[in-house]
Amino acid sequence: MILRLPAAGVLALALAAPAMCKAQGCTLCRDATAGSPPQVRKALRRAIPLLAVPALAIFSGVLVIARAIPPKRRSETGQSDQPLAGG
Repeated sequence: MILRLPAAGVLALALAAPAMCKAQGCTLCRDATAGSPPQVRKALRRAIPLLAVPALAIFSGVLVIARAIPPKRRSETGQSDQPLAGG
């Protein structure tokens, strides 16, 4: 039996265990901010999680819409339930 967790449960687990979620450590970003003042580096560190919000919203919206659309049955699509002849 497969145990399915609701999306809210998975989100709660992800937020409850931030030690498991490690940053990519992009070398280009680190090099680009190395010469920046501390205020700029602090702002960039705050902006990274903020940039994830729109991506998660779009992904969640598409997922909700995809799950809300019922799958079509073969009889509704005009396809026959009979196997193909010959073969």
